[in-house]
Amino acid sequence: MDLVEFLRARLARDEQIARACSGIPWKAVPSGTIHTDTAHADGGEPGFVASAENEAYAEHIARHNPSRALAGVAAARQIIDDYEKQAWILDQGHRTPELEAAQAARETVLRCLALAYASHPAYRDDWRP
Repeated sequence: MDLVEFLRARLARDEQIARACSGIPWKAVPSGTIHTDTAHADGGEPGFVASAENEAYAEHIARHNPSRALAGVAAARQIIDDYEKQAWILDQGHRTPELEAAQAARETVLRCLALAYASHPAYRDDWRP
């Protein structure tokens, strides 16, 4: 598996999970609050709740909600698409030192994106930036 395939597979899984958890808003609730999966965390619209041992943890969980995860997936896919487009251009023989340097920088960005998945069994240490 190459780096692009690895990233696309991880992003597909992230998207799958985020879509499964989307549909209603996420809200942070204080620890010990009695709630259900569709609780009215603030007395308003029903939503998923993020409850943790302290409010900062709950806030963190709620802020990294499915909408944010999907936006991150879309952004990472744009970066990968740009890398692949430029790789295709280089493969067509349109090589200059400037284009090759720019592509090397894009590859470093891909390697940085992959760091988020370094604990995955398919991650390869030679991808580290």
